[in-house]
Amino acid sequence: MTYFSVTVYYVTRTIFKGLEKLNSFKGLVLKEWLIGKSTLLWLLVAQVGFVIISFLVSRYWEVAGIFYMSTWVIMILQPFIMFSLIFGCLNYDGKTQLWIYNPQSAAMLLGSKLLSSVLFQVVSILFASCLVFVAFKVPTSYFQQDFQVENITELGGLLQIGGVMTAVSIVIAVLMMFLWVVYHALARIQLIKNIRWLFVFFLFIGMILLKNWVGNTKVYQKLDEIWAVPAFSGSSSFSLSKTNLEFYLEGGGNISLLTSGLDVIGLLILFLASCWLLDRKIEV
Repeated sequence: MTYFSVTVYYVTRTIFKGLEKLNSFKGLVLKEWLIGKSTLLWLLVAQVGFVIISFLVSRYWEVAGIFYMSTWVIMILQPFIMFSLIFGCLNYDGKTQLWIYNPQSAAMLLGSKLLSSVLFQVVSILFASCLVFVAFKVPTSYFQQDFQVENITELGGLLQIGGVMTAVSIVIAVLMMFLWVVYHALARIQLIKNIRWLFVFFLFIGMILLKNWVGNTKVYQKLDEIWAVPAFSGSSSFSLSKTNLEFYLEGGGNISLLTSGLDVIGLLILFLASCWLLDRKIEV
């Protein structure tokens, strides 16, 4: 009976501690949402404004390609939206020095920023996908009579592209977060404090070269054939002329669950390294 009571006590205490951490994490995510929602709103307004301006320019010059091409720029720039959002969140806390005295772990602090940025990114991509979809429904004759748009992907294809953009955005965000923490961690070394940006730059180049080298090894290429499943390849062809716009989005292709898992582990290592450095209460 005593053993049972002790077991119930420890299980109950663990559950309550988990709920307490969950509530703290939700509070941090809410804080990031309140800080970043105005920035997100302005980014959405900027996307609409960009489409309206391109519409007016195309109408004035009677060149339909300007309007349809400009709308695709919105999708292409989506990864930079998440980059700007999470960079803004990091700089905000960096200026206020809040995390130096924050009782929460670095994993919760950085994790809340990453999750909120992903949520912002998803909202932006959904908005941009709908905006591009509606834009391509505008008749080409409204700009010029002899212009044709061929095989533009539907909303489902745009959402697939958005999914790829979200994955790319997460990779960029985690990498940027790691480099940002490293940059401020190097401030504790007075000898290189003024040139630490150079060390971060070479670190970034080295990480890219290492990733490319690993990806080109025979071992990795063999692993890339294991647990391969059909997936959206993201391949496409695009051509634009004065009288024609062609866009072909091709499906098919395979993706290895094994190498994808290794990539996820690599991102997790970068995230944990960022948390470890931040837990040392670096001053920025």
